[in-house]
Amino acid sequence: MQKFTDELKLFQTKFSKELHENILPFWMKYGVERNGHGFYGAADLKGNPVSGAPKSCVLNARILWTFSQAAIQFKNETYAEIADKAFNVLQEDFADKKFGGYFMSIDSDNQPLDTIKHTYAQAFVLYSLSKYYELRTTSEIKKLINDYFDFLEEKTKVTGNPGYFEAFTREWQLYGENRMADNNEPRSMNTHLHILESYAAFYKVSKNELAGNRLKELMQLFMGKIIRSTGHLGIFFDEDFNEAESSKGICSFGHDIEASWLLWEAAEILNDREIIAQMKPLTVKMLDAVDRVGVDKDGGLFLESTRFGSHLRTNKHWWPQAETLVAFMNGFELTDNTKYWEKLKLSWNFIDKHVIDHENGEWFTKVNRLGIPYLVEPENDPSPYYRNDWKIDPWKCPYHNGRAMMELIARIEKRNV
Repeated sequence: MQKFTDELKLFQTKFSKELHENILPFWMKYGVERNGHGFYGAADLKGNPVSGAPKSCVLNARILWTFSQAAIQFKNETYAEIADKAFNVLQEDFADKKFGGYFMSIDSDNQPLDTIKHTYAQAFVLYSLSKYYELRTTSEIKKLINDYFDFLEEKTKVTGNPGYFEAFTREWQLYGENRMADNNEPRSMNTHLHILESYAAFYKVSKNELAGNRLKELMQLFMGKIIRSTGHLGIFFDEDFNEAESSKGICSFGHDIEASWLLWEAAEILNDREIIAQMKPLTVKMLDAVDRVGVDKDGGLFLESTRFGSHLRTNKHWWPQAETLVAFMNGFELTDNTKYWEKLKLSWNFIDKHVIDHENGEWFTKVNRLGIPYLVEPENDPSPYYRNDWKIDPWKCPYHNGRAMMELIARIEKRNV
C-alpha cells in the first residue's frame, strides 16, 4: 500500500512539473500580447506571434477558466493576474454591448469579426465566468453570471424539450448554417456537452434552482438520447434528438472519453440520488467502450472511427490525450480497479514521450500513430478547425492539458489525505 501511495505522489510531482514548468509558463510567455492588453490569436511552433491572426472567444474563455482554476488551486497571484486580464478582454472586446452575448471572434485590432452567436462559445463564456467568480467572489461578478445565465436561457433554450439551439445571428435570430455542427444538423452532442459543463459550473457556485433543473434535464437527455447503447456518444441529431443517419457510423473518441468524466462530475455537482445511481455504471461503461476500441497499445487515443468502427483515424490529437488521463483516473476512483491507473500511466508515458514538445514548450497539436508530430497539415488528413504548425490558435488552448494536470494533482491529493 505504501508503495502505491509513493507511486501516486511520484506521478503527482510529474503532473505538477508539467503544469507549472511547461504549460502555464508557455501561455504566460507567448500568449500575452507584448504591445496590447490581451492575448495573441495565434503563435507558431516556437511561440512567435502570428501577425494579424484573429482572436477567438473560445480561446480567451478557456484562458480565463484555466488561469482562474490555477490561481484558486495553487493560491497563486501571478496566475490570478492572467485571469484578471482574460476577464477584462472578454468584457471589453468580446462582449456585444448592443445585442448581448459574445462575438465568436475579433480581429487583431480588437474589432468584431465573426459576429455569429454560437451557443457552444456562449456556454464556454458562462463556464469561465463561473470559475472566475470562484476566484473573485464579488457582487458584481455574481450579478454578471446570474444575468448571463438568464440571458442564455431566454435566447438559446428550445421551448418544449431539453435541447438548445445551435447558432444565431448577431441580433439573435436563428442561424441555419451552423458550422459548429459539421453537417448543419439541428442539434449536436458537442454543443450540448459544453452547455451541460457550463451549467454544472454555474450551478456549483450559484445553486440557482432553474440551473439545477436544466442540468438535470441535460443529464437525462444524455443518458436517454445522446449516449448510444454501446456507451459511445451520438454526434448529430434532429430536433427530437434522434441521431442523424450521417453520424451513426462515427465514434469521436475524444468526446466519448471526456464526457465519461464530465458527466460524472456534473452528477456529483447536481447531487441527485437517482442521477448518480444511473450515471455511475454508465460512466464506467463509456470509459470501457473507448478503451476497447479507441486506445492504442501504447496508451495513445485515436481520433475517431468511421463506417461503424471499420475505419480508424489513427492520428492522435493533443486534447483527447489529455482527457484520457482524467477519464482513467476517474475510472480508478469509481471502481478502485488498478487497471485504470495502469492505463493512465501508459497514456502519460505516450504523452510525455511524443506529445509534449520538450524543446519549445507546450504540446504538439497532432502526432501520428507512431508518435511523430505533424509540423504541417497533411493534405489527405486535415484536422478539424486547428493547425499543426501553430501552438496557439482559436482552438489550441491551455484548457484541456492544463485542466487535466490540475484534475490529476487534486485527485491524487484527495486520495492521499
